[in-house]
Amino acid sequence: MQDLGPGRSTPPNAPHGPPGVAAAPAASPHVSLPPYPDGWFLMAASDEVKPGRVISRRLADEDVVLYRTAGGRLRAVRPYCPHLGAHLGHGGTVRGENLVCPFHHFQFDPEGVCVRTGYGTAPPRARLGRLEHREIDGLVFVWRHARGLPPSWEVEAPPAADFPAPHRRVRTLAAHPQDFMENAIDFGHFAALHRLVVDITDPPRFEGARMETAYRLGRAAGQRNGMYSFGPSVRTVVQGLGVMYGEAEKYGFRLRIWFCVTPVDPRHVRMCLTAAVRHTRPSRTGAARVVAALLPRAVTYASGLETDKDVPVWKHMAHLERPRLVEGDGPITRFRRWARQFYSEPL
Repeated sequence: MQDLGPGRSTPPNAPHGPPGVAAAPAASPHVSLPPYPDGWFLMAASDEVKPGRVISRRLADEDVVLYRTAGGRLRAVRPYCPHLGAHLGHGGTVRGENLVCPFHHFQFDPEGVCVRTGYGTAPPRARLGRLEHREIDGLVFVWRHARGLPPSWEVEAPPAADFPAPHRRVRTLAAHPQDFMENAIDFGHFAALHRLVVDITDPPRFEGARMETAYRLGRAAGQRNGMYSFGPSVRTVVQGLGVMYGEAEKYGFRLRIWFCVTPVDPRHVRMCLTAAVRHTRPSRTGAARVVAALLPRAVTYASGLETDKDVPVWKHMAHLERPRLVEGDGPITRFRRWARQFYSEPL
């Protein structure tokens, strides 16, 4: 079977021959995307890593250990203790400002340096492999680069605002990170697959690691969709191939959504949708507070229903090197050219 990337099957026009006889090689328009782009990826929400807690998450087929010290310092490290290889995310604990290995109780300070053993002897000259991380708007991002290079860009936070606690929905899906982010500018599929029409209010702009656009969405038949008509215009910002947020405002309510995807193995991504709503008008009636509390759940639920329509397509699609694009598709060629910067391997 031809390798078409994560979760993808042989295209219908792939050459086949009699059993045991190799098919003649033929030029194929199908190419494989590297499964793991470089960049920032969401690992957890801040409230999942409270002081004293240790958790383990997957990123690019490897574990990342997150913990927060008693003093509130967040750290992201590679999973294995340099002493004898115990996994710090399974049984590791926090003692004060130190991370404690579950096997021999070696302790590591916030800089990753081994400062104590479990039996009082002098600690070895050893340290943990620390990972670059950022905590933004209640979310924890970790930097991943195939060649181990340091961050070349930063996740830009949206404007500060007093949003209440968000509602989150996390799913693991068979797809590639680029599929999700390309969806934001694949305007043609909104009408065909989701039966939504697009009114572009700000054409996509590509600058560095950031792509920004704004548009309105409505039902193809003319009837407004409740979720998407919430804001007269949804401003969407894509950063790398793992981070996207959007904001919209209408009727005195402001919505903020983070839509993040993290590659967990060559065929699967962890998708996290985070939504929060705040009331922007001076009068804060009881009804307004109730609406602001219920809307995030409605948004994540409705968004999940729309994502369900994309998932079967993503699971079996092939990445075409030269797609036959037409008017109305959106700036897919520009997006893919921009996306190349996030791969260490040549495409």
